[in-house]
Amino acid sequence: MLQHLYIKDLAVVAFADIHFATGMTVITGETGAGKSILLDALGLAIGERGDSQMIRPGAEKAEIAATYDVSSLSGAILWLSDLDLCNDDGSQLCIIRRILYANGRSKAFINGRPVTSTQLRLLGEYLVQIHGQHQHQLLLKPTEQCRLLDAFGQHEALVSQVKTAYKDYDHLLQQRQRLLNASQTDEAKIDLLHYQIAELQNLQLGEQELQLLDKEYDQLAHARTFVESGEQALALLENDQEGNILQWLAQLEIILRPLAEKNHRLKNAFECVENASIQLQESQNDLTAFVSQLEIDPERLHTVGQRLERIHEVARKHKVEATHLFQHFCQLQQQASQYANQEQLVAQLDQDIALAKKQYQRIALQLTKARKQAATQLAHEVTACVQQLAMPGAIFTIELQAFHNDELHMQGNETICFGISANPGHPAQPLHKVASGGELSRISLALQLITAKFVATPCLVFDEVDVGISGKVGALVGKALQRLGQDAQVLCVTHLPQVAACGDNHLQVVKKRSESQTITEITSLSQTERVEAIAHMLGGVDVTAQAKANAKQLLRQSEKTEA
Repeated sequence: MLQHLYIKDLAVVAFADIHFATGMTVITGETGAGKSILLDALGLAIGERGDSQMIRPGAEKAEIAATYDVSSLSGAILWLSDLDLCNDDGSQLCIIRRILYANGRSKAFINGRPVTSTQLRLLGEYLVQIHGQHQHQLLLKPTEQCRLLDAFGQHEALVSQVKTAYKDYDHLLQQRQRLLNASQTDEAKIDLLHYQIAELQNLQLGEQELQLLDKEYDQLAHARTFVESGEQALALLENDQEGNILQWLAQLEIILRPLAEKNHRLKNAFECVENASIQLQESQNDLTAFVSQLEIDPERLHTVGQRLERIHEVARKHKVEATHLFQHFCQLQQQASQYANQEQLVAQLDQDIALAKKQYQRIALQLTKARKQAATQLAHEVTACVQQLAMPGAIFTIELQAFHNDELHMQGNETICFGISANPGHPAQPLHKVASGGELSRISLALQLITAKFVATPCLVFDEVDVGISGKVGALVGKALQRLGQDAQVLCVTHLPQVAACGDNHLQVVKKRSESQTITEITSLSQTERVEAIAHMLGGVDVTAQAKANAKQLLRQSEKTEA
């Protein structure tokens, strides 16, 4: 619960040091006195946006400190512990400070440690729930109606699961769309790629074919030269008419053999001639085989030449060296495989999307069933409550309106529509069509009173929820808030004496003016002071004895209600 609120130089409040108690605390004061500044201060303490215009004129900064007892709030304690923000003295108090500077900057602290405004908002969800003056208009929005129904039905887990399932489904859809967009963008590239691959497939180029063809073409092109040169070499080795090298070497062997046998100094000369004769005979055999096997084939030469010309032509078309054409073909095939993989990915994503959709539909159906049950119960309770708030013939309805398209929605399968039949026998109509300002205020209050029981926050703040209602209805509103204060700490800004009389505690906001400045003071009232304040609310500027008597009567009636 909120124990203490310190305010310095915020708007027209120069200084305020307020202690809060359990039960229902009412906050009253003249119009324009600054009653809502307390709620602004609480809002700043839980991370709401602030600016330099909120600083009291003439001051350099505004400062707010709120102290909460979190001993019964396990969620808040765990959150503080996880971030190492627990109080150093071991107590289960949580002290939040917020400072606004004139230059537009701000600072925030939890138990003396600097934090961000986002962290303040997260902690604030455990500490306080503020029902502001705009709550009535919010009630007309389907999203707010859905939030209230889910809060009443305690659907937090199912709502979270539906949101997660929707996000998973939507993420897969986006992945698929990105792949399709990429495919559409590259459609011309893909067509060109398929054409190039088909052309290279028709070429049927082997990995080593170009090297082998170049070698063969070179041999075929020079075959005649090889034959003529080979025959000339053989003639020198085999000429019988004028003698040949082999014959001359044979004669040398005959001459040198006996000499080498008699004189070892000639042995080397003989061996050289003998070896030369052997090597020339081997050369003769090789030349004979080469010349006999070599064919002069103009047809084959033409065929190989055309094949080489075609390979080089395709290489030029693809803007690569002929020696790199086969590698280029492999690269194109790899690119095509990647595009094919994209198609496979799309197909896989289609399967994943179908599964994600089934998962969403399964959980969303559970949420729909839970909402139907909660809608029946909530409509019954709100009807009973608004009938107690001077709408005796009213019937409150809740309709689940299914979406009429195949698209999935983050909030589930349906939108929620609150309706009201203000008079017996009249069909219910959506709130925005039939509810007057006063009726809407009472319906909003009924919903807040009923759903507040299902919110874990221990401090509930109501900012002028009694706007647009009469004194008689105000008494009923005050009693309803008083009952709510038995289970939670309730702070209520009110302008109705009937509501103010129901408070367990009473804070009065007074604006004081001097020649140089205007300041607001916030005072906790005693029982006697409460009589004076409520009498003032009843009778206007001049407080009469009758007004005081009426004020005492209102306070006695509220005490009977408490009992």
